[in-house]
Amino acid sequence: MSKFRRISAFVIACSMVFALMTSFAAEQTEDFTNTKYEEPIELLKALEIMVGDAETGLFRTEDGILRSEFAKVAVYLAGLSEVASSSMSATVFPDVVENHWANGYINVAQQQGYVIGDDDGNFRPDDKITYAEVSAVIVRILGYEPKALSRGGFPTGYTVVAGEIGLLKNGVVSDGINNPIKRGSVAIMSFNSLTINIMEKTSYGANESYEVVEKNILKEKLDVEKMYGQVVANAYTTMTGVSSLREDEVSILTTDGDSLIYKTGDTNAKDFLARNVIYYVKDEGDNSDPELVLVRNNKNSNSEISVLVDNISAIEGEADANKVLSYWINKETDRVPEKAIIKQDAKVFYNGVANDNYDINEVINLKTGNVVLVDTTQTDEYNYVFITEYQNIVVDEIALASYRVTDKYDMLALTLDPSDKSIKFSITLDGQNIELKDLREWDVLSVAMDNPNPAEATVINVLVSRNSVTGKVIEIQDEKRKINDSSYEIAENYILSGQPEIKLEDEGTFFLDIEGKIAAVDTATAAGSKYAYLVDGEVTGVIDNRLELKLFTQQGETEILRAANRVKVNNTSNLDGTAALAAIQEVNDGKTAQLITYETNSNGEIYYVNTATANNTGAPLRTAFSLDCVSDSLVYNALSGKLGVFNLNADTIVFDIPEGETDPENYAIRTRDLFVDKTAYNVEIYDLAEDFTAKIILVKNSSGETNAESPIAVVTRIASVQNENGETVDKIYALENNTTIELFAKDSATFVKGDNEKLSAGDIIQYRKNASGEIDKITVLFDSQDRDNNEINKYTAFAGTEMETVVGRITRKFATSINVETSNMPETNYNIENAKVYNYDFSKPVNSQVTTVDSSYLTRYDPGDARKIFIRIYKGNVEEIVIIKE
Repeated sequence: MSKFRRISAFVIACSMVFALMTSFAAEQTEDFTNTKYEEPIELLKALEIMVGDAETGLFRTEDGILRSEFAKVAVYLAGLSEVASSSMSATVFPDVVENHWANGYINVAQQQGYVIGDDDGNFRPDDKITYAEVSAVIVRILGYEPKALSRGGFPTGYTVVAGEIGLLKNGVVSDGINNPIKRGSVAIMSFNSLTINIMEKTSYGANESYEVVEKNILKEKLDVEKMYGQVVANAYTTMTGVSSLREDEVSILTTDGDSLIYKTGDTNAKDFLARNVIYYVKDEGDNSDPELVLVRNNKNSNSEISVLVDNISAIEGEADANKVLSYWINKETDRVPEKAIIKQDAKVFYNGVANDNYDINEVINLKTGNVVLVDTTQTDEYNYVFITEYQNIVVDEIALASYRVTDKYDMLALTLDPSDKSIKFSITLDGQNIELKDLREWDVLSVAMDNPNPAEATVINVLVSRNSVTGKVIEIQDEKRKINDSSYEIAENYILSGQPEIKLEDEGTFFLDIEGKIAAVDTATAAGSKYAYLVDGEVTGVIDNRLELKLFTQQGETEILRAANRVKVNNTSNLDGTAALAAIQEVNDGKTAQLITYETNSNGEIYYVNTATANNTGAPLRTAFSLDCVSDSLVYNALSGKLGVFNLNADTIVFDIPEGETDPENYAIRTRDLFVDKTAYNVEIYDLAEDFTAKIILVKNSSGETNAESPIAVVTRIASVQNENGETVDKIYALENNTTIELFAKDSATFVKGDNEKLSAGDIIQYRKNASGEIDKITVLFDSQDRDNNEINKYTAFAGTEMETVVGRITRKFATSINVETSNMPETNYNIENAKVYNYDFSKPVNSQVTTVDSSYLTRYDPGDARKIFIRIYKGNVEEIVIIKE
């Protein structure tokens, strides 16, 4: 490590604001976090030796690993990954096809003697590798094969040597040396191998000898070194203030007392400022600065607590003495506060920059943010204090020409000019850096600056919140406002801005800062907050002339509501029943049926009806409940999520009202999942947002069928349960996307098939949900009662969709595909690389008849163990396969 830039050993330390904000910033929890696998997997992922599932990001520690997959691991461990890319020719193994994804790795591993075939000369790339096989490969890579052969050879000699050299430490688990090994154990063994001293041949000829040398894979093969130290600087600050480091640099004080500057690479090294760390650094050997591969908290050398300012109870202590911070872990339930000792000479960092002048006693007066205490001396006295305090900005406009963000409440304006070298800034949304141009109106920016005056700040870090809640204030308790089902405090910026007090019955969209406090309110969104389709209306009563309205509500319920004595319709108040009904019909060519919004009083009577303003421009009209577009030919694009030019999101409410239908029993409330790709719809679009997202869509020509894009659900069992309303309904358990799901029927007629029989284990369905999450429609793609009926062995294309199904028998199987024959199609090949595979075996116990399996279960048809398969294809891709015992 000769190319490190050295700086004075004790001049730098701080904590960047990202590290201080961990209480609020979005974090992704891996499936190996806080387990024995954490460091091994993090390092292997950083070195690209084992990277986990590309689709989900999960590592799947309990799953097995294929022999082809481990060939790649072995080649990376040996430092030969670049050789593999040029070795993609045919292998010596007859069962490995020439275009197999792992050809290069298998070739290199075979040529180096790391892997060999079985007794038949096959490699079996899709078989799961065993504990003994993994041990043998790694022992060979480390050079210990002569020792393993002297101990009896495969398998016992290799596993014995693996234990002796430390390959099996740190919790490697074996289910038997000849049984498949789990990915988690492979990760630990691979990790262990990196720092084991290798064995080399020291003499040749008749008297060969071998010697263990002071070399290891990590350093010799991968050019990576494991080190220990303390992160003491980043681009924002040093121990005393100003930093000269670049954005992609940190400095680490090593255990030898040297401060070395590293490139941060893809690591989060900046988040560990002042912490003692274990780190891995790669020396490229080309006169460039070494680059960090992985940085981890050295948990044996750090203690850390984070306290929200709202939970600080007191800070006490004489001048020039230790301070005691009292704080609540849970203010609502704790009987006494916790206490933490802050050392007299503790270093203080305010919003990411060292500040020797900050009065630690001021933390009791903070209104926003948090305080992080770090003890790097293991004395239970905290020697670093990181204080984060925010000022909120509610985005009104972004002037890209001047790089200026203006606040809706004129509390604070911010200029973030990337060409201004006097400031360093970042903008973060959900843990990811974004640019100024990515900000939107109503974004709540929580701004942490090293100086409260933006004109004098040198470090500005911005956290963006797009969280909001739409509804009505239904309860006030102390400083909290209950909106819908949750309570929220009011942020300091809203209080100081002189905005109207948030009162009971106030309605709109409430925008939240990163602490979940109300920072802004948009009352314009309150218009049309309670939607319903008005089915019919009539005036009853000779004396009081009351109006009654039959409504199909946005909750999917049909209600008949009586109006108050006097009703307001649109902008006209004090109408009796007859006049109110006439006003409703007048705006709709004399017809009653239409989409409305309404409000009820404390007696449940309607006192206000609002009909839609006919906008019809296709552009948003924010000032009123509006009908913005009417079309009989808007086409849905599944890729963009647009209906014509209009966006749909998870909050879009879809009224499914067939044209000409007057019976609400045939109406439904749906979600955007109703829409089928490349299908035209007859719709009315209401209450467009400024980004052209539809709040309400009324669909007149829904097919009423399930969506062909949907994955299949393979029923495992059916039961009867009570729903939230105390009604007895059917419930099925099924496998979908390799996960067990539970589905509730809308009514007793939903989960039926054929001659009105209930669904049963092995049935393959697609389904449609209403807005309440209940299933109101299913399509049975395969009836488990037909498992031994060969007349159904056929190919089917579903008209008007891009879905196809195949029921047939496997005639041949290859590494990534199968041939299938049916009664109405010639033998056809199907690629199965990305297919989800299930197995249905009626002979098994009830609770295990349907299981998730993998492609290794797909075998050629055997009359002695007759099994057919069901395949669902969408847009030409095999999505799912079900193996069915006949």
